[in-house]
Amino acid sequence: MTIEESNPRRWAVWRAGQLARNSGVLLVWMLLRAGSQAATVILLARSLGAESYGTFVAVIAVAGFVTPWVGLGLANIVLRNGARDPARLWAYYGRAFRVWLCSLVPGVVLVAGLAFLLLPPELPLLAMLSAMAVELSVTSLAELRGRQQQARHRLGVYGAINSGLPMLRLLVLGLLVSAVDNVTLTDVFWAYTLASLAYLLLLLHMSAADFASLPGALQDMSLHSGLSFCISTSAMRLQGEFNKPVLLHVGYGLAGSYNIAQRTIELVSLPLFAMQEALWPRLYAQEDPLRQLRRSGLGLMALAFLMGCVLWLIAPLLYWVVGEEYNEAVGVIRLLSWLPLIQVGRGLLNFQIIHQGRLVVIGVAYVLGAAVSVFGVLLFVPRFGVHGAALVSYAVELVLVLFLLVATSSLGAKTKRVDPYANN
Repeated sequence: MTIEESNPRRWAVWRAGQLARNSGVLLVWMLLRAGSQAATVILLARSLGAESYGTFVAVIAVAGFVTPWVGLGLANIVLRNGARDPARLWAYYGRAFRVWLCSLVPGVVLVAGLAFLLLPPELPLLAMLSAMAVELSVTSLAELRGRQQQARHRLGVYGAINSGLPMLRLLVLGLLVSAVDNVTLTDVFWAYTLASLAYLLLLLHMSAADFASLPGALQDMSLHSGLSFCISTSAMRLQGEFNKPVLLHVGYGLAGSYNIAQRTIELVSLPLFAMQEALWPRLYAQEDPLRQLRRSGLGLMALAFLMGCVLWLIAPLLYWVVGEEYNEAVGVIRLLSWLPLIQVGRGLLNFQIIHQGRLVVIGVAYVLGAAVSVFGVLLFVPRFGVHGAALVSYAVELVLVLFLLVATSSLGAKTKRVDPYANN
């Protein structure tokens, strides 16, 4: 007799305790990751100044637009299928890795084209393109490798993979700043490239060692199965990052200030995101996860509201960290302090639709969100600067939540029509 058969209450307590422990382990790694990113922001913001730092974050943001398309979103399918079918996890990972290799070169070509289209022409071309190409490669492979470990419920390893890259970058950039008196934007691009390339080679070595024991045939993992995730992730990148190259044309320092505000919000919201990442594989593995989704979702929403209050209160402390040169960042933090609350609601709706296999709905929702983001940024940011960028961020989230609510309501209605005697 299993634990759940003999004592359901004990099983529920164990599940909750295990989730809390996994969330705690992941939170530690996420704190290390966010701490490294925050230290990098402070280091570069002080070393480069507002204009050069704003240029740097805009360049990296443009690379982020293409990153979700390298691998065609199959990292998320590895997580979903691997959590449901652990015996075939390595087969899923092997298929996704081969797709990653095939899509890498087209991704690099595309990101180079976007750089010429969106960024000012006077930037150091070779250093900039090198940083963008390696950023594209290493971030996408780290995502794939991390999701594979998350599917195995090895959240400590998942956290270590995602934390190692920013920690290595901080180390290399710190050595650069300490060794060079007047650090230039070109120096930072080359140091960033070196650190990213080293981590990419490490991930490639780890992947090659695993392929020696791949299992047999692969099923239920077509090339287009991850496209909805590509679209949704790209839309979120556009929502969060498209404003930066546009802000760069309005004022070089504005892109840096907005980026600092975003990184602050991410740092304070870490416990919230750690709990979500620990929750998803457990929900995917259940036949009927909606009861736990509602219970856990209520707690996540309450935590997100608390995070918004904290962000509002601590915003003025930023002056002591990065200096008055980035005075716009304090107002942006307060403007965006309630955004995580809406994002949690969107994430819960996402899971419900993914669990029902309606991935097309996710794709349509995020195409709509991407369109609102791009047109909103082009319309409002040149007029209102960082305030316009914040307004567009809220508009996109609200449009997505409304669309997903309508989609889940239609799903419920269809379910009732299929079973008209469900209430009898």
